Amino acid sequence: MRDREEQSVKEAKRMEKRTAEEAGQLAKEQARKKVDVAREQEIEKVQSVKEAKRMEKRTTEEAGQLTKEQARKKVDVAREQEIEKVQSVKEAKRMEKRTAEEAGQLAKEQAREKVDVAREQAIEKVQSVKEAKRMEKRTAEEAGQLAKEQAREKADVTREQAIAEAQKARTLKAKKQPPE
Repeated sequence: MRDREEQSVKEAKRMEKRTAEEAGQLAKEQARKKVDVAREQEIEKVQSVKEAKRMEKRTTEEAGQLTKEQARKKVDVAREQEIEKVQSVKEAKRMEKRTAEEAGQLAKEQAREKVDVAREQAIEKVQSVKEAKRMEKRTAEEAGQLAKEQAREKADVTREQAIAEAQKARTLKAKKQPPE
């Protein structure tokens, strides 16, 4: 029995040793879990800080990007306004030039029309003078013709009178002379 007792004592010691080992193992396991949890918490904390920094950096970058975009839009609007202003000035100059050219064209056209009218009036005046000269010449020719006609008629009348007188005188002379 002693053997049994010894064995029982040995078994109890082994059980005690195993229990102690299991308790030590459990304590180690709990310590390891505690360390793991602490490490995980530290990692999460570091990651949270990193994420916060990334978010802050992203927010700063987005704000900077937004500011740059707004500045770019402002510059674009200013550039477009300047271009429109320049185009407006150019258009005004073109209109002014066109107006001046149209006024010049109108003045040239009016001058041309004035010259044409003056030329036509001069031509009409020359034609009127020529017509007056022709009428004067025709009147003079007709007067000359009339005078010639009257002179011819007068000459004819005078000749007929002379012939009639000569006839009368012959007739008288024939009456005065005895018949032979």
